[in-house]
Amino acid sequence: FQLEYIMDRFSTLTVFRRVVELGSFSAAAQDLSYSNAAVSKMIKDLEADLGAQLIVRTTRSLHLTDVGRSYFDQVSEVLDGVAAADDAVRSEAGTPKGRLKISAPMSFGLVIVSKLLPRFARQYPEIRIDLVMSDSFVDIIEQGFDLAIRGGQLADSSLKARKLADIERVLCCSQAYLAEHAPPNHPNKLADHACLAYTASNSPDVWHLESGSVHTSVAIRAAYRANNSLAVREAALEGLGIGFLPRLYVETDLASGQLINILPEWKGEPQALYALYPAHRETSLKHRLLVDFLADAFAGL
Repeated sequence: FQLEYIMDRFSTLTVFRRVVELGSFSAAAQDLSYSNAAVSKMIKDLEADLGAQLIVRTTRSLHLTDVGRSYFDQVSEVLDGVAAADDAVRSEAGTPKGRLKISAPMSFGLVIVSKLLPRFARQYPEIRIDLVMSDSFVDIIEQGFDLAIRGGQLADSSLKARKLADIERVLCCSQAYLAEHAPPNHPNKLADHACLAYTASNSPDVWHLESGSVHTSVAIRAAYRANNSLAVREAALEGLGIGFLPRLYVETDLASGQLINILPEWKGEPQALYALYPAHRETSLKHRLLVDFLADAFAGL
């Protein structure tokens, strides 16, 4: 009886955690291959056993009560500990398996990450990849991510970080644009041009450039604005103006001549790219393999 109770409780806690992480009873049911009714009953029985409401449901959303949040944090720590113990044994056996939930920015995810992870998945077929691409900020711990790829200045946190690369940004535009506008011979001339603003940047209307040890900042006139770098790239290809884009996104366009790197001696201040992950994930074999794989892959870009 005691063993059966423990196993049932473990299953229930796993369901509870996924309901919270996915923000939906039905999504958790689908993710874990349960019926919606089974998930609802497990949460109801859990709350009855504890004598406390953990989740408040409305017709459109759900949220945790204060005691539910505390319980979720403790349950997640326990489940992560069990997973780490499992991974430690599998590490000795040399069999990496399990699920890895990964967060990546939308544009970078589409251009780079979505091409790398299938290679990793093929190399380790017993590891299940769950890639979530979004430009919205995600709470790695709260939303149950094993790893997030992020650029820029890192805020102080309890997360571990491994630097993957420095992202170089370049000024570029199409031949069609240059056919109608004389190219600028200095960054301060950008103010006279139609520029394409990436609005998710910390300073979309001020571009910070450097050439060797010389740094300058230029206020631009945005002729076109978008919150996605690939949308900015498309506008540049269409000849709408000058874009300030990560070289990784336009490398092929520059090589083919569809885009021209104007002022090639001037570049954006390098933006570091990191893999961020909870400290306890370091004991996981599958996690270590993923971080090493990404570091090696980015070193070759």
